Amino acid sequence: MPKNKALLRIVFLMMAVALLAGACKPKEAQASPQEIPTVEIPTPTPIPPDRAVLIAPADADGDLVARAQAILTELTAASGLQFETRSEINENTLTPDVKIVVFLNHPDNLGTLAARAAGTQFVAISSLDWNPPANVTLIRKQENDAAFLVGYAAAILAPNFRVGALLTAEETASGSAFQNGVGYYCGTCSAQINPLNSYPIVSVQSAGSAPEIWQAAFDQINTSKVNVLYIDRGAMSAQLLSYLTGKDVAVIANQAPPDESFANWAGSIYLDTLSPLREIWNDLMAGTGGKIINAAYTITDNHQIALTDGTVWLSPGKLRLLDDIIALLRSNQINTQTVN
Repeated sequence: MPKNKALLRIVFLMMAVALLAGACKPKEAQASPQEIPTVEIPTPTPIPPDRAVLIAPADADGDLVARAQAILTELTAASGLQFETRSEINENTLTPDVKIVVFLNHPDNLGTLAARAAGTQFVAISSLDWNPPANVTLIRKQENDAAFLVGYAAAILAPNFRVGALLTAEETASGSAFQNGVGYYCGTCSAQINPLNSYPIVSVQSAGSAPEIWQAAFDQINTSKVNVLYIDRGAMSAQLLSYLTGKDVAVIANQAPPDESFANWAGSIYLDTLSPLREIWNDLMAGTGGKIINAAYTITDNHQIALTDGTVWLSPGKLRLLDDIIALLRSNQINTQTVN
């Protein structure tokens, strides 16, 4: 028994020494964490939004610019384009983000711009005989067509077809178109009661003539009795309208009245070169061009006027007749230089 106890003590002592030896071992150095290099991710350059640009030179008509801006603001907002107005554009400032460019005139460098920016659609209001490339659309401004339409309107307005006109010598084609417009409605346009004249009766003067010259011209043609008088732009003045105040005649023109107080203004009929933007917008967004579209027309200042020979008024029925003629003019089915 004593031997066994001694042996147990020895075993316990050896185990204690072993435990102490393990506890006294130096701790292994902990591995230091590796530094992960910072990788800078470059910030992507933002892609500029596609945009439509209106080119409005400093000398452009303010009302025309304002109307163009209103229409294009509406169209671009609905199409997700940004819209801006510039006074000019050239090859250096025509960037790829410019998808649509609208000119209020026909610039000399239109062909060059179109050739260098095949991904841009261009629109130009033009009276030139020009064949547009695939990315250009022309809104054709046909002043002769407008004169024809005014002549037709004067004929359907005038009691007994008694139409007169003050025309300018410089605009012979426009004057012919007006007279052909009258004839398109009523042929020889012969009055059925005295004075038994054929109409229209016109006076042609220089566009630079003084208002007194135009007043005398009206007096001359009115000896044959005029009920509806067309006044060309080159003849129009507030002074002439003042002279016509109180006379038994209604006035129609291809412009707004220069004097709003003139009571016998029967109507204004003139070209609308901006409304066609709505008609062609989807094609422009689709990248389709290469065509010519004729301008539309605006009919305003429509007043009912009582004359001795009858009432002058563009009634709804007469306006429908004008709509029919407008459709023919816009589809090039009427030659305004002939009565057809």
